[in-house]
Amino acid sequence: MKNIMFSSFKGKSLTNQIVIIIAAIILVPLVALMYDIFFASRTDKVIFLDKEQRLEALVKSTNNEFSKSLESLGRAPEDIITAMLHNEFTRVVDPQVPANPGIRFGLYVPRTEKITVLGFLHNYRNLSKEEEAQREREIFSNTKPGLIATEMSNEPLFRISGSWDDQVVEYISPVVLKGKVVAVMWAGERLNPFFYQSSYFRKLLRYFNLGVLTIVMIGTLIVIRNLTSGVDRLKQGIHSMEKDIHHLLPEMSGELGEVAQAVNRMAVGLSEKERLEDQLRQSEHLIALGRLATGVAHELRNPIGIIKTLVELMKQEYSQVSGIEEFTKAIDEQVDRQDMEIQELLDFGRPTRVSIRECSVNDLIKSVLSFSAAMLRNQKVRVELLLDNTLSQILADTEKLKQVFVNIIVNAAEAMPDGGKLEIITKETDSIVIISFSDTGEGIPAEEKLRIFDPFYTTKKTGTGLGLSISYQSVQLHGGTIDVESDLGRGSTFIISLPVIPKLCDRSDLLDTENFSN
Repeated sequence: MKNIMFSSFKGKSLTNQIVIIIAAIILVPLVALMYDIFFASRTDKVIFLDKEQRLEALVKSTNNEFSKSLESLGRAPEDIITAMLHNEFTRVVDPQVPANPGIRFGLYVPRTEKITVLGFLHNYRNLSKEEEAQREREIFSNTKPGLIATEMSNEPLFRISGSWDDQVVEYISPVVLKGKVVAVMWAGERLNPFFYQSSYFRKLLRYFNLGVLTIVMIGTLIVIRNLTSGVDRLKQGIHSMEKDIHHLLPEMSGELGEVAQAVNRMAVGLSEKERLEDQLRQSEHLIALGRLATGVAHELRNPIGIIKTLVELMKQEYSQVSGIEEFTKAIDEQVDRQDMEIQELLDFGRPTRVSIRECSVNDLIKSVLSFSAAMLRNQKVRVELLLDNTLSQILADTEKLKQVFVNIIVNAAEAMPDGGKLEIITKETDSIVIISFSDTGEGIPAEEKLRIFDPFYTTKKTGTGLGLSISYQSVQLHGGTIDVESDLGRGSTFIISLPVIPKLCDRSDLLDTENFSN
């Protein structure tokens, strides 16, 4: 049974689990508080009921005896004077005072608003006349509202009078003679100070507990809401991260924030691992393709060389034949075209040795733009340069970097057949020179953006699809990276990052140390 309940509890959501636990914690003091409220109130009722019954019996018996004494006088109610009422009251009550210690008897005459008080609520020394008069004034002031209410209603009344730290329970009854109220009689008993003080502080404690419970419940609800809200944000962020590992969790405070940071660090590590694995796979792919391309290029170059030799012989042997020049020229053009494509295959499959020297990236860009200016003008491409003049000199193969820049600029111009703007920006961050080429062309679809650096992949009608692959390879030889950002219909940005001092340790076999410059 316990296992079933525990399994059922574990199966609930975090919010429900917290609510159940908090409810269980609050329920115990809440039940105790409710029990105290109802039990204490019933105890108070029992105590007051006992005192009411006792005082009621005492007042009724005294009232009956007092009424009979007045009737024995044989006078009409209006003929009975105040002094007579007080004298008869004293005669009847005096014998009962010693038998009822702690009880105060009183008589009020409405016509004269005079009172007679016999007995004390607690033991007192003998009072002087002035003290006795002062005592009667205080008693009359406290009791008067009840006396008047009893006179007006002609009904008995049980009530509590006095201050919070000195309370008196009183039973008040009208004295009726021939249907007319001639006086009001009462008896009062002082409550034990411990009882009413305990009751008072118990009420204060009760309200204090209720206030504390209310604050705790409100605070708990706020904590639960914040916690569940944070957990929901974490859950939604992780769901988004499942679809895209680069989507990091939002920043949060407290322990959930630490969890989010740990997950983000793990995601960044996985993303970096994934990137490195992609680079490794691409490098292995490029190596395999390079070997294949080199072999194919060698096999193609031999017959191309024979064809070129035969064409030269044809020019010499058949120079007199009409129209032979037209045919040999066409063959030469096609041979040269094929030779250029074979050279691209060789460049891709077997990178030439890197000649490292100190150079300025800004100067290289300006050099490339100087001999590509005519092509850009013809394509109606406006170039905007934002070059950082504080760039550090870098160690690089200038010819390979020029080839990379040419490939990207030519591709940008072809992406803007109706003209546009090419923005070239250079800057340096943490000994890394960053060059960005932004065009306003057609952009690259998302599915093609992942493949543009693959060998032999091209969307052009002509071309081998090796330009960007060779550029990618050349940048890697310098220990740098090349990335692309593109929005379809809004243009593309190629970003090249090059270290000031290249990390060429893995390709040291390609270095030309003779041209290395410090």
